[in-house]
Amino acid sequence: MILRIRSLATALAIVLAGCGGGGGGGGAAPVGGGAASGGTVTTPPVVTTPQPTGGSVSGGSWCDSATWGGTVPGATSDVTISNAVVLDCNAEVRSVTIAAGGKLSASRSRSSTLTLHGNLVVKGTLDYGTPTDRIGNGVVAEIVFKGMLDQNYVGTPSDFSCVTRDLNDCVRGPPQDTTLTVVNSDVGLWVVDDGVFTAAGQLKKAWSKLTEGTDASDAMFSVADATGWRVGDRVVLTPTAKIAVAGYAKQFDEREIASVSGNTVTLSQSPTYAHAGCTDCIRRGEAANLSRNVVVRSFDATAHAHVMVAHRGIVQLDSVELRWLGPEHTCTRAEEPMRRAALYFHQQRDASDDSFVRHAAIWGGKREFFHAETSNGIEVTDVAGYDGQGDGFVRDFDFSACGLRCMEPEDGLGAIRRVNFTEVLAAKVAVPGRPEDCAAIGRARGITAGGGDTLDSVATGIAYNFHDFGNEAALTWAEERAGHSPIDLFNRNVAHNNAGNGISNWQNNTKNDTPFADNQSWSNGSNGFLHGAYGNSVVFKDLTAVDNGYRSFGIKSTMMDATRKRIVGGMVDDVGPILYTFVPDYPVTMSNLKFTGTRSPAFTQVHDTCVGGNENDPADGNCIRAWLRLENPIIPAGTVPFDFGNHVNKYSLWEVRGFSHPDYPALPANFDLYRRDNTVAGGYYYAAFDAWLVPR
Repeated sequence: MILRIRSLATALAIVLAGCGGGGGGGGAAPVGGGAASGGTVTTPPVVTTPQPTGGSVSGGSWCDSATWGGTVPGATSDVTISNAVVLDCNAEVRSVTIAAGGKLSASRSRSSTLTLHGNLVVKGTLDYGTPTDRIGNGVVAEIVFKGMLDQNYVGTPSDFSCVTRDLNDCVRGPPQDTTLTVVNSDVGLWVVDDGVFTAAGQLKKAWSKLTEGTDASDAMFSVADATGWRVGDRVVLTPTAKIAVAGYAKQFDEREIASVSGNTVTLSQSPTYAHAGCTDCIRRGEAANLSRNVVVRSFDATAHAHVMVAHRGIVQLDSVELRWLGPEHTCTRAEEPMRRAALYFHQQRDASDDSFVRHAAIWGGKREFFHAETSNGIEVTDVAGYDGQGDGFVRDFDFSACGLRCMEPEDGLGAIRRVNFTEVLAAKVAVPGRPEDCAAIGRARGITAGGGDTLDSVATGIAYNFHDFGNEAALTWAEERAGHSPIDLFNRNVAHNNAGNGISNWQNNTKNDTPFADNQSWSNGSNGFLHGAYGNSVVFKDLTAVDNGYRSFGIKSTMMDATRKRIVGGMVDDVGPILYTFVPDYPVTMSNLKFTGTRSPAFTQVHDTCVGGNENDPADGNCIRAWLRLENPIIPAGTVPFDFGNHVNKYSLWEVRGFSHPDYPALPANFDLYRRDNTVAGGYYYAAFDAWLVPR
């Protein structure tokens, strides 16, 4: 028998009545109307609000049956909102679609939880507060997704294939777009078409640097700014141990706040580890506040919904918590599900210009905290990302149609621009999916540079469970994906207590006009700074790199501009070239570097012998010569300045200018160093540097 429902009143009569509790109401039918395991196929009731009559701003109460024409929707209802509705109670439904012209608002005066077993699709307006109309203290507004399984997420794979291939996988060309539609199995919040999602809770600083530290005997610490922090908030303290300490990249502490007085915080329990703090020094940690009164989350930590923004959708978040979002990919599924993260902006180009994320905490998921793909102009300010997998904060475009070094179109539409990261914290990002029977399936990066400014940001605890992939780092300028603008800034950033490289610039690019200034990299397991790839004109100014597992600054790329320097000022333990990929046309110049004296020698290089090339050919492309120019190095007494030693090419050269050292008073200010068997006229073998020294 087929039941035909002839009127809205009849349809509403079959809807389960009542507003469910925020976490109750199990047994919902699966998304899309399919059968649950062992069940029968059912068609859920569909509830719609009446058409708007004049565009009410206040709207009807969700839990007032009159708003729905007779019966309040229940846990198995698919709801479509086409006028104004205010959520001022706890409600549970199967799914919600806010149609164009419709609006769902969270009450500013009553707490509410909206629990969904399917998607929340925003084509109209989802209003959970704005910076000028916040959901304030004492009111909690939550959106909760329940009943999904990470393994059921299919993602949005790129919908094109590469036909002609070369060494970069696909023939170079402009990036391609991928069509995005709402996927029923991929439960989450979708802001699509012309949808708008605003959310603003009580104003709260997301994270701040420690001005006074704490340890296992002390539950009190101070930060530079604890605006909005309250008793009961959950905070996390980042690691600050030296690399000689076991678990130096894992020493996070999570605690609750017992009291706050100004910028001084007392925890309910002392931390397990010491966390250094100071007002004007290098080794200092951070405290992040994870609690907000406006929350979008999964029901618990066992499954992970997501937030997707596409088409012309706008998202404006201020003092919001995104918890347990971003579905996990497994060993057998590699990068799948594609295009799912805690917060993902999909190929919006300039349509994303009005979006922003401020004072937010994004934590506990299994993918990226934030991902902007070919979406421009998004402001990301004072945001703490904690406990994720793979990548933290990402700006990129899809290069799978055009190879590793994808060609950017002249209009720049394939790249990403003006997505500015200011005071962003990426903390505790794991290398994903590494069971004993599975090889590495991914990398871990905290923040990707390029595509906008990166200022006053920190990456810590990245790859804490393994190490970086290849030339990646906690803070990474990559050779692919993001696109690079000459005006992009990279200043005052810090990478510390990461398992691999701290900061990596790995690109082939001659367009960076502005020096990367005042960046720090300390207590990382590999290089402090790793600089590649083949050649570029990037300049680092006043950098700091100390207590790193390998080189303070490892040089891989050559210079592409004779007038520019690689480093201008800074403090390091040591510096040296790694084997180049291309024969240099110009020296890599480093000036006014101050050395700490904790490592000796100050300058060194790889001492390999030549294999597969001609070490006596200065232009040999297999055994490539090193060419450095070292201007005015400041090296303390007791530290050997240079260890030249053997190198793969006989014609390697270090030009030393403005040299002065208390242990070597007889040496001239200017000289060149060659391999000891390259007996250039006018020189002599200098055993202390294991080099042929020629005064200049």
